[in-house]
Amino acid sequence: MDALTPFAVIILGIATAIFLFVSFWSSISRRIERFGNGFSGDMEITGMTIPPARFGFIVVGSGLALWVVALVLLAPPLILGVALFVLFEGGALFAARAYVQGRKASRIAKFQDQLETSLRTIAGGLRVGLGVQQAIVMVGERSREPARHEFTRLVGLTNLGMSIFDAFDQLAVRMNIPETGMLARVIRVQAQSGGDLASVLDNLADTIRDRRRLKRRVSAITSQGRATGWLLGFIPIGVGLFLVVAEPQLRDASLHTLLGQVFLAASLGLDGLAIFTLMQITKLDA
Repeated sequence: MDALTPFAVIILGIATAIFLFVSFWSSISRRIERFGNGFSGDMEITGMTIPPARFGFIVVGSGLALWVVALVLLAPPLILGVALFVLFEGGALFAARAYVQGRKASRIAKFQDQLETSLRTIAGGLRVGLGVQQAIVMVGERSREPARHEFTRLVGLTNLGMSIFDAFDQLAVRMNIPETGMLARVIRVQAQSGGDLASVLDNLADTIRDRRRLKRRVSAITSQGRATGWLLGFIPIGVGLFLVVAEPQLRDASLHTLLGQVFLAASLGLDGLAIFTLMQITKLDA
């Protein structure tokens, strides 16, 4: 009877987990669906051509491969092996999300740099007698990526029947920066109240130019703090790698004992938290 007790506990735990999973499946599925839609939308904004499903398969497979390598090298106990599986898969998903977000931020920043010129081109087209949509077509033809893609997409939406106001609202959602939000509001307000839209767009372009100048100053002021943060964050990692190579006994104690693995994981986590904290301290919004 005593021998069966652990198996009964395991079976009861599995049954409880299945019951909870089934009970909250609707909520879990909605969250997964929202995450998948948001992730697919972010990938579409970045201009990545790989299908989201294939990209997700690569990410999950990479986490699984790293987990197998860790099992072969460390030979951990069962509980730690399960924890490593969660850690590697979660880390792979986090890294993939960070990669997509980084590419998205880079593309939005590039669009932000091109927006001033695009607005001045639209204003110039309006002054020579073109309509708003014709001026946007001209911008799409003369601009580089990503402005070319975004303004061409905007024209395509209007050709499919969407109003120019809703198309600019969608542009503001895709390129989530204050300037596109102001542009969408300007187009809508000017269409309702009338006025010289070309002059308003020129003023908006001047505002964008001033904001870019301020952001460059802020970046220059905080560059030393960011460099110090990365340096302080990577010094412990460099020292640890040196000790792994120079001290085989310490390396074996850190990698092949449960206590050493726990302390190693805690050290890496604290070091990552320190880097994140230092980056947030030196981060200023212009």
